[in-house]
Amino acid sequence: MWMASRRAALLPCAAVFLLAACSAPDNSALPSATASTTAPPSSTAPRDAPSPADYRPSADAIAAASPGDLLSTIELTAPAGMRAWFVVYGSTGLEGEPVAVSGLIAAPAEPPGEDGYPVVAWAHYTTGVADDCAPSLEGVNGVPNRVQSLVEQGYVVTATDYEGLGTGGIHPYIVGTSEGRSVLDSIRAVQGVPEAHARDRAVVIGFSQGGHAALWAAELAGAYAPELDIAGSLAASPPSDLLAWERWLFSQGAEGDPSATEPARLVFGVWSDVYGLPLDFLTDEGQQSAIAGRDACFPAPVSGNPYLSDPAEIPDWSRRLIENSPGGTRTAIPILVVSPRDDESVAYDTQVSGVANLCRIGDTVDLHTVDGAHDASLWTPTAWSAAVAWISDRFAGAPASEVVCRA
Repeated sequence: MWMASRRAALLPCAAVFLLAACSAPDNSALPSATASTTAPPSSTAPRDAPSPADYRPSADAIAAASPGDLLSTIELTAPAGMRAWFVVYGSTGLEGEPVAVSGLIAAPAEPPGEDGYPVVAWAHYTTGVADDCAPSLEGVNGVPNRVQSLVEQGYVVTATDYEGLGTGGIHPYIVGTSEGRSVLDSIRAVQGVPEAHARDRAVVIGFSQGGHAALWAAELAGAYAPELDIAGSLAASPPSDLLAWERWLFSQGAEGDPSATEPARLVFGVWSDVYGLPLDFLTDEGQQSAIAGRDACFPAPVSGNPYLSDPAEIPDWSRRLIENSPGGTRTAIPILVVSPRDDESVAYDTQVSGVANLCRIGDTVDLHTVDGAHDASLWTPTAWSAAVAWISDRFAGAPASEVVCRA
């Protein structure tokens, strides 16, 4: 499902769309970077949420930051037993340039007894592309309650907004290197918050768009963040084979369901800007919707099928769809993909083919098929319990050989 706006995260969704979920299903509580710059303890009272101005460090500060360096830290109000911070940290843009990325950190209020708390890096579902779609603008409420509950179990949670959500510039939506770097640099950034007592051992977990980000974080970790100890990556309902996904979306439009093409139009609008690709495969209304989506949390609705032809058959678009599908570089990190059989947002068969691509290059990946629709991969009590158990097993050092490649 989609969220029509960041504030809709706290309300039930009115309609089912693609590549995201409102929090209503959640009914529970390049080369290696230098070490992260440590932020000084906050000298002011915690705030409920950051303001838009907090997302904009100076150009000089961004240029001087290495990936994961903290540019600002603001303590936020948090539930009892938890401390939380809004952070802006350095990362790497698509052309290798330094960029700023925002996010949240939540940690147990009490110091750990021994080495520190392991880290769970949360990669969020689609919230949109515009700056006011950044989840952290809601303060701690920008992290789903179930993900927050991991803090009670002795984990530090990092929650990136991804590049361009809040911090200026376009959000490279479903661009794998951008998402993966944002996630990995959130793990680096938490090392600079001493009150969080975070270890550099982490598991990445993501849903929908975040599942795509989690797979890319695993793929990039060895070359981009080799100093981090990534114990596993869990991708729930991920768009993993983008070429197959786009062909499926094209079929949905042809079958008379224009609402199903909303995430595709969000991708089209962003990629036409990021990659300079033409939109002439869309109707005039479809092009206007895609372009308007760059400045919104969701694209403008269309009255009919927005496609004139399938971009998966256009060489430049096909190349970018393949390029942004995980499975180009082998990783030793254990991966779990959880795919609902009746996923209405990311067709099950496209997730299976994405896993097959990972298997083909020799990744250690397991596909768990579950009954239900898009949300069933993570937000049902059974699915969440299984995810928490998998996270615990990874930190406990369960042998990777127990996680076999199958599709």
